[in-house]
Amino acid sequence: MRTMTSLALTVALIALAGCAPADRTPAEVPAPEGLENRSFTAKLNGFDIHYEIHGQGPVLMVLPNSWGLSLEGLRGIFGPLEAKLTMVYFDPRGMGESSEVREESDMGTAAVRADFQALREQLGLESVNAIGWSNGAMNLITLAAERPETIDTAIFVHGVATFTEEDMAAYAAQYPDLMQAWRAFMQEMQNPDLTVDEKTERMRAMWLEEWFPLSFADQAAASATLDRIFGDAEFSWGHSDYSQREHPTFDARDQLPLITARCLVITGAHDTMPVSKGEELAAGIPDVDFVLFESSGHYAPAEEPEAFEDLVFSFLGVN
Repeated sequence: MRTMTSLALTVALIALAGCAPADRTPAEVPAPEGLENRSFTAKLNGFDIHYEIHGQGPVLMVLPNSWGLSLEGLRGIFGPLEAKLTMVYFDPRGMGESSEVREESDMGTAAVRADFQALREQLGLESVNAIGWSNGAMNLITLAAERPETIDTAIFVHGVATFTEEDMAAYAAQYPDLMQAWRAFMQEMQNPDLTVDEKTERMRAMWLEEWFPLSFADQAAASATLDRIFGDAEFSWGHSDYSQREHPTFDARDQLPLITARCLVITGAHDTMPVSKGEELAAGIPDVDFVLFESSGHYAPAEEPEAFEDLVFSFLGVN
């Protein structure tokens, strides 16, 4: 290498916004031919998939999170990279402006990977640079392992290669107050009188007000930052519930040696996931750089934005 409970699992599966710096003009770093900056809809795998292209320079495709997050949330995280990269985002099935799901598996990780590959082909790209955050970074492991010829570089932002029952127990022991809040939340979700939309709103409040702030190095700054990142994003209780049931545990270590892409693993020193989890991910990949963000939790792109942007730009050769 170069230099619990269902909540605990969801921490591993889940896991800002701001103006992109204008230090280069579009004329200096043109977007690739045929990748116009705007919103699109394409028929992919039988679904109408909404995607957007923003930025200038080499293409970096974002692998969405399967737990129910529309593209606005990931653009909130990665938007500043648009200064020097052509960023491609899409809404998973059942999210944002994409088609509704037809069966439960449409909310799963395999569906996200299938639509990523179909969109890559739609754009006429034989291979691409890819980035994922949290659950998206975990799914990127499988994406890069199952079709290595399609991924040139892979950037894993706060992902892990394993999350076991022992990890769940350790997480629950470390954050007992959060576990109590989570148990109350899950009990509330069993109320048959709640609509799906009402469950989603309660979930959004629990995550943004109680859970996600815990994953910041500076928790006092978390609320304003989370509002910037996720303020315009759509969440989904249905996707989150399925995500938890799809992966009661997670172990992708056997896939890591199959990844041929040049990789970057980013971990936060103050994440609720131990630094050792990021180190484990990096240790199994043949060609990898591992970078620890000393002043970040689970949101390095927002907590240390300049360092994050400089690292990604340097890794992709656009500095």
